[in-house]
Amino acid sequence: YNVVKGSRLSVDELRAIFQGLIANEIFEYDYILTGYMGSGELLHVVAEYVRLIKSKSPHYVDQSCVEMYKNVVLPLADIVTPNDFELEQLLGKQIICNHDGNEEQIIWQLLESLHNMGPSHVIISSISAAKLGGDKTMLQMYASSKTSMNQYERFRIDFPYLEGCFTGTGDLFSALILAWFHKENNLIMFQRRVLCGIQPSNVPHIGNYLGAIKKWIDLQNSGDNLIVMLADLHAVTIPREPDALRKSTLETASSLIACGIDPKRSIIYRQSDLHHHTQLSWLLGTLTTVQKVGHIPTYKSKVKDDTSTPLGLFLYPVLQTADILLFKTTHLPIGEDQIPHLQLCTYMIEKFYHYYKQNIFPVPQMMATETTRIRSLRHPEQKMSKSDYEERSRIDIMDDEKTIQDHVMKALTDFNAQVSYDREQRPGVSNLIDIYAGMTNQSTESIVAEAQQNNLNTGAFKKRLAQIIIEHFRSKRLEYLKLMNDRTYLLSLLDNGRERATEIADKTLNEVKHIMGFH
Repeated sequence: YNVVKGSRLSVDELRAIFQGLIANEIFEYDYILTGYMGSGELLHVVAEYVRLIKSKSPHYVDQSCVEMYKNVVLPLADIVTPNDFELEQLLGKQIICNHDGNEEQIIWQLLESLHNMGPSHVIISSISAAKLGGDKTMLQMYASSKTSMNQYERFRIDFPYLEGCFTGTGDLFSALILAWFHKENNLIMFQRRVLCGIQPSNVPHIGNYLGAIKKWIDLQNSGDNLIVMLADLHAVTIPREPDALRKSTLETASSLIACGIDPKRSIIYRQSDLHHHTQLSWLLGTLTTVQKVGHIPTYKSKVKDDTSTPLGLFLYPVLQTADILLFKTTHLPIGEDQIPHLQLCTYMIEKFYHYYKQNIFPVPQMMATETTRIRSLRHPEQKMSKSDYEERSRIDIMDDEKTIQDHVMKALTDFNAQVSYDREQRPGVSNLIDIYAGMTNQSTESIVAEAQQNNLNTGAFKKRLAQIIIEHFRSKRLEYLKLMNDRTYLLSLLDNGRERATEIADKTLNEVKHIMGFH
């Protein structure tokens, strides 16, 4: 500006304003905004006042309050739920990321320090993942419980950072934690732990995918703590050819990972890599009877006569219970045919408590899958099966495009060219509609209406279905082939899963053995 009118604040006038604030002991501010001062002398006066404010209130939290928490309150507390700032105040340490991969271990060490001050349960309600060298759009919650054996049960939950100011969420979080302890008295069960098992007998087919795998991925992506077990011990209930078992195990693992099971978010491992399964199975087997196991329908249906029953087949349900309890599983995504096995598991939990008066296992809950069972493409009165000798009876999810096209087009239907849904009278066409529904998340009613509106006969409907399946699995098949061609990398993923599964299994097995008197 060529001309400036009016007065400018002098150094003495600014100092007089600050002296008035000081005389009234006004020292608490959220922010001090100076803007352009235009004079070094004015800035000097502001700096004097800011220095005075900082000397009057050097801490966000009064230090006497911090000392009272550390020396008086924490030794009395059972549960403590600080955020990252409060954690630093209580321990007098800053959380510093060294970018060396040990950031999470540092957090666990800090939580252990809080345990040593008194509380049995420590929960860091929120810490920025970026503070630990991670994604700045995410927050993390760390939780740790000290067991009666002076071991630690721990877990971490990642959740999105939301912009905004939220009042009262810390109090609400603590109230919900307290309500949970009143109900369960077990912190580790605060997060659902879901166990999914699949026998590695071959590449999963589309029935396995729609009935189970797709739902497992949804559970993983919704934040559940997912453990995926490649049940190779169960696969040798009846002896298998060794090379075929090795190959099918890697095929199954590659298929699951290619479809979306993330080894970083979920645990995927081979059952045979953990001796804990068979050891816990033996210990639990002492709690049940031959008669109890023999009444399980799935066992009875496989027994041809009483003179040639494989012992592995008989012990299968007990091993299955050990699988579930080894990880203190809270939820199982299973079908109705597995309910008797779940009942046996519940029975053995009750027996363990009856004998040892220790309630260490949660009663696992069934997660209803609510899905239509996919039928054989050649014999729609039967379910689709990996063991079916007729290859055109199924679609393996990693089949090439030509094979998928061939199997869908040659699927058994009937002499009626119209697309309609009737599982009793038209099982073949209805089975194809069920597959279509599973692939597109549409209802069978809307699929039929759309087909009839577009005048699609069964042949045209098959072509459309084949294309949908091909498109859905195209990128997944490429990832599958990539994994199968890099055996070293695939095995490293399974080794990582083994280590993470072992960390949980060690604690459970040691706890059981201690309770039973082994050490």
